[in-house]
Amino acid sequence: MIPIAICSLDSGNTGLSPIPHDLKGYGADQAAPENSGAEVLTNRRNALSNNSSLADVLNEDVMPEPPRPNIIIILADNMGYMDPGCYGGGAVLGAPTPRMDQMAAEGLKLTSFYSETQCTPTRAAIMTGRLPIRTGMSLASAAGSLAGMSPQETTLAEVLSDAGYRTAMFGKWHLGDVEESMPQNMGFDQWFGILYHLNTYSLKDRIGYDPKWAEGLNENYGLVQAKKGEGLEMVMPLNTSSLGIVDEQCMDRAIAYIQDQANSTEPFFIYLPLARTHFPSVPNDKFAGKSSRGPYGDGVMETDYHVGMVLDALRDIGKDNNTIVVFTSDNGPTLDQWPDAGYSPFRGGIGTVYEGGVRVPCIFRWPGEIEPGRVSNEIMSTLDLFNTFAVLGGGEIPSDRPIDGIDQSDFLLGYNDSSNREWVVWYTGTDSSPTTLPAAMRWHQFKVVRKGYDSFQGPESDYSQIPAVYNIEMDPGEEHNIAGEHDFAVEAFQKVYRGLVASMKEYPNTPSRAYPIVGGAE
Repeated sequence: MIPIAICSLDSGNTGLSPIPHDLKGYGADQAAPENSGAEVLTNRRNALSNNSSLADVLNEDVMPEPPRPNIIIILADNMGYMDPGCYGGGAVLGAPTPRMDQMAAEGLKLTSFYSETQCTPTRAAIMTGRLPIRTGMSLASAAGSLAGMSPQETTLAEVLSDAGYRTAMFGKWHLGDVEESMPQNMGFDQWFGILYHLNTYSLKDRIGYDPKWAEGLNENYGLVQAKKGEGLEMVMPLNTSSLGIVDEQCMDRAIAYIQDQANSTEPFFIYLPLARTHFPSVPNDKFAGKSSRGPYGDGVMETDYHVGMVLDALRDIGKDNNTIVVFTSDNGPTLDQWPDAGYSPFRGGIGTVYEGGVRVPCIFRWPGEIEPGRVSNEIMSTLDLFNTFAVLGGGEIPSDRPIDGIDQSDFLLGYNDSSNREWVVWYTGTDSSPTTLPAAMRWHQFKVVRKGYDSFQGPESDYSQIPAVYNIEMDPGEEHNIAGEHDFAVEAFQKVYRGLVASMKEYPNTPSRAYPIVGGAE
């Protein structure tokens, strides 16, 4: 029997809600529960569903296991789908991206890769492989809110660390400003960066800021660092004028860390969530004026340069061919801040469930293992990074809780042309009830939208009676609601919803920890 914790989380005086501990695991040595009447739900393709016979499946060539790679995740902030040149932007939009384009030419470019709607939920999804409604991290938390992901969550850094990886992070965390939720207590051997989104560090310079209203809040307004199990150390306070150096400082330390691995026989995992291209775009002096697109474009070019720094450092230490690198964004562009914003050809931006908010660039590169120049429109989600990298790294995926990510290693390595994912679902808001309705779902070529916003500030479109349906291959702008003649797409939405409700009733969701007061904090 797998032992399950029965004590409640002691979060000290952080005001965070305790986490339900009636998670039930069904491992190899345990019998699955009897069917409770809920429909069986799966997000994996059936091996026999694509005109394959049983004999075909049984006689498939068994591909050799690739070596355990070093793993690097580069996460841009608020980047638009078409900002990189390999996605149609780059020089066309006044900001060339030769190194991102190189990555795509040497690896796999995905054109239907999905993030969550905002910073915090996407980062929680990457770290845990779980829908943010399960972890209580479904909204971007504000500075000083004493928020943070539960230490009961198992992060990708912890999984890989347990599997023998060295783990390091350089960049923006945005998963908590309480000690128990900081990177050094979430599986990373060391980290350097910032706790919040970039605009947090310009708040004190804004008209009307009143410091007495911020008394007692855990701000940590600056570049900070810590080693595993140690307290946070302030390295450099930040304000608006100094924001241009944040990524440079993080990259200097990331490259030094890569160089230190030259003679190591242990694999390493680097999480590199950059501050660019989040507003406000305060240019680094080395990139100011480099683009014809203004400060935002300068930030895109800086990000591209930093991607190239990683690729060059790997080549220089001879670990190019045994390192998988992924580049993606945490969500779409911040339309409310235009022109300090990215570009997407789709409807919506950050904070919305429309394609512009959640369909983001994503490139995988692993020389010798991932076919160069490959392009795929198969569906994949940030949730899948957890499972995929855990499997490639030989880590153990938790069996005592629902994991919503899917192992996509065979798809990435070209053993399968098809992704293992058929749908992606998005929850918004802070409700943690198991019967909470998803805001939207991508299923096959259709998008089902129950509630949508065209930007963070609206306007809102509420389809509570009959969800809207869009064929996003024919209508990528989500302009033509075809629900009346496509009931089967709504039925698919209902089937997914019923399965998720059953799962969340059996494994209760964590009350909001992104906004703890919503979850019951006093």
